[in-house]
Amino acid sequence: MSKRFVGGGLAVFACLTFSLVINLTSLQTGTRELAPPPKATARVAALGYRADKATGGGLIVLNDQRADDTTQAIKRELKELGYRTGADDGSMDMMTRAAIMAFEYDNGLPMTARADATQLERLLLGVNATVPPRDAGRVVSRQARQVMVRVQQSLQQLDYQPGAVDGTFGGATERAIRRFEIDNNLRHTGRISGELIAALAAQAGTGKVKLSRR
Repeated sequence: MSKRFVGGGLAVFACLTFSLVINLTSLQTGTRELAPPPKATARVAALGYRADKATGGGLIVLNDQRADDTTQAIKRELKELGYRTGADDGSMDMMTRAAIMAFEYDNGLPMTARADATQLERLLLGVNATVPPRDAGRVVSRQARQVMVRVQQSLQQLDYQPGAVDGTFGGATERAIRRFEIDNNLRHTGRISGELIAALAAQAGTGKVKLSRR
């Protein structure tokens, strides 16, 4: 074997080694997109959702999952966080809408009472939205307004003086809820909640108030 051949082989080996070092260095120092926490990723995958980069990271449904599956998943997540919901199925009832409103209110969001992919994303991955102060804690949807009207009507029938029965959440309604919570040994929150709906439904069972099931 000639010295020229050996020298050429060593030169090729040195070039390959240098290229490998450069590649490893660039991988270590380059910027990488961080993945969601493993626990959150696992829960999203288990429920049949994934992040969609094309829509800014929002969740999209996999395997033709139906809307009632989304509602059922939202109920499970709300219960994990300590909110009281309705039946353990994919149906949407007033107690579940009230639980969603409680979650939204507690996190400085507008109250929508909606069970959709955006709501599920907030529950699974955490609330990450900048809400104008004027919208935080306000009733902004037809569904939430219906829940608020039913609660105001019930409180009015029980003589708790919630103010105007107009579906908006004001000081008079908050004070009426607090008084009702105190009288019925509930947590003092002053807001709509699943517990509040259940307690009002119990009063409806005695014939004192009329509360819709939906």
